Amino acid sequence: MNFQEIISQLETSKESRINYYFVTEEQNQEIYALLVHVMGYMDKLYLVEVIFTVLKELLMNANKANAKRDYFQREKLDIHNPKDYEKGMEHFQENIILKWNEQLERLDGGNFYISLLMKVEGKSIHFAVENNAPITQEELARVNKRIEVAKNYNDLSDAFSDVSDSTESAGLGLVLIQLLLKNSGIGSDKFRIHTNDKLTRATLTVPDVTTPLEITTTLKTKILNEIDGLPPLPHSLTKIIQLCNNPDSDLNMISTEIEKNPALSADLLKLSNSAFFANRSQVSSILQAVKVVGLKNLRNLLYVSGVRKIMDGQYGKMIDVWEHSSRCSYYARYLAAEQNHTNKFADIIAVSALLHDIGKFLLLSVDRSFFKKIETYQRGTDSGNSTLLEEMAIGLSHPQLGALLAEKWEFPPDLRVAIEYHHKPFLAPADLRDLVEIIYMANMMCDFQEQKKGFYAIDKNLLAKFNLDNIDKFSKEVKKVETLYKSSNV
Repeated sequence: MNFQEIISQLETSKESRINYYFVTEEQNQEIYALLVHVMGYMDKLYLVEVIFTVLKELLMNANKANAKRDYFQREKLDIHNPKDYEKGMEHFQENIILKWNEQLERLDGGNFYISLLMKVEGKSIHFAVENNAPITQEELARVNKRIEVAKNYNDLSDAFSDVSDSTESAGLGLVLIQLLLKNSGIGSDKFRIHTNDKLTRATLTVPDVTTPLEITTTLKTKILNEIDGLPPLPHSLTKIIQLCNNPDSDLNMISTEIEKNPALSADLLKLSNSAFFANRSQVSSILQAVKVVGLKNLRNLLYVSGVRKIMDGQYGKMIDVWEHSSRCSYYARYLAAEQNHTNKFADIIAVSALLHDIGKFLLLSVDRSFFKKIETYQRGTDSGNSTLLEEMAIGLSHPQLGALLAEKWEFPPDLRVAIEYHHKPFLAPADLRDLVEIIYMANMMCDFQEQKKGFYAIDKNLLAKFNLDNIDKFSKEVKKVETLYKSSNV
């Protein structure tokens, strides 16, 4: 896929067409990388996740439609004959959907195709997904029914609780598209499905001006009230933070204050003796530890200590969130060293990774079962960014909630940015993008290790930047870092 050639075609208002026999997860990864270029050119980077999610759903539907027709042909069934259709669909799930990895080999080089088309007109951009498989009347009725049903939903929580029809994997797909387009400000009226006796074509127009809807839900109101009700960081910690921020502070005075807090003292000694600071001799005193880690690192450790005390006190010990965050912190420090950014980010990288998911505490505390359902829906797939589903469910994602908490507790700007943009590093301010990209990659590597995400869900551009743009190389690196992480916790 030649990104520059495609951009050149769009600049001259020519239609760009990319053809496939079967769209793989690896090709979806390339499409995402392409969209970062295209939507950047259109000055609409903030819509990358929405457009990608819609296009990926349409491409998957085209894959399934072509696989179905190939299956019917092999079974010598007429897809337009109601009796044959019913007979074919009896075993479609077990013969095709449950053997999905075999479909690429069946369709590659065959008679069916899928095309992704793009064209710029003025300040609008048109997308289309086309495949040479006309929709049957039954399929069209199912599509129209799903689109009509979607009009009744204001958020994803309604859809999750209501959509139960999984025939042909119908379920949430079209509902998801309608909600995304409506809530993003693009508008569900900008999406159309056309069919004739030769092909099916789904079109999407992204207008120049998009005004996102303000999603108001019961959950959102509850969570925002929850944030208002959270206590400030403990006074004993803010007192030390103020001392750290004062350039005239006396290190002995700071050390004395830390020694009053046994848990904080233990964390500081552990940090000062970690491989990240590479000390030749064992650090055994608090004063020595303060000198080793520095005041900025100490201040950030205080934020972690304060947040953990509040979150564990309010919501109990959410071990799975903290375990993921601890792993992510180790991975981030490893990546910073590999990228020669250790000195540049030494005072922020570990804590940014430790606190990147603090917004999840709020989501899980108000409706743990629902958000676990979202995680299960995407678990182990290359489905991309789960924060979109959170936004559609309540109107806020966990990075946005984390940013609100960071603001409440007066975190420094670099820490706030790392928390807010760790799923969308391309939107981070340019001066902090390297930091956010490390947190993003560390998080994705951890998700891969924890089997929450697949390799092809990761931004291809960033994989190349980290020299991990090969699944074998990536898997080997994750295995290596995980081994180091586990040995560091023995």
